[in-house]
Amino acid sequence: MNVIHITPSTAGYEIVKLISNAVNKTNSLTVIKKDDGNIYYTGGFIIKDTTQIRNILDSIPKGEQYKFVEDFKVEPFVDYFYEK
Repeated sequence: MNVIHITPSTAGYEIVKLISNAVNKTNSLTVIKKDDGNIYYTGGFIIKDTTQIRNILDSIPKGEQYKFVEDFKVEPFVDYFYEK
């Protein structure tokens, strides 16, 4: 399955093949295959590859795409518990 992959070190997003959602039971990194044919483990964001999502990302400068995706994917955090 092709997905969108983005990390702070990529220049914008890239389309990759999703191999597995985790390496194994003790390593939760995602396994992807890039166009170069190599397999990579990544902690980057994996997003469903749709035309609508790509159009939105393409409207954002490449240097700002990761922060935009991070704002959607990362749950805001204040404190673990209201009642202590």
